Amino acid sequence: MPTLQLEPAVAQNLVNLLATDDAFRGRFTQSPEAALLEAGHVPADPAELSQFVAMCCASIALADKAVIEQAHAQIVAMLSSGTAYTVPMLENGNTGNSPRTLR
Repeated sequence: MPTLQLEPAVAQNLVNLLATDDAFRGRFTQSPEAALLEAGHVPADPAELSQFVAMCCASIALADKAVIEQAHAQIVAMLSSGTAYTVPMLENGNTGNSPRTLR
């Protein structure tokens, strides 16, 4: 089973780019593997990274930049502890002013 675990500095950089850089966000949705490498990830096994991207990143819809920034610490913690098949997702809050929750 392919996994993904980023170094904390790489996870920080990735989340910062996803929260601020429209061009990077476009590159990430087009090629998550290339974007992960651009963010500084050096895979121990490039084949495993390719498998992870193929299995877990087939169709990506990024959250708004502000939502990613709001969940910054949680996303970094998840990416640096190892995701396996757990892909960060934001749940839509209930109607009204309910916040989104990271799951």
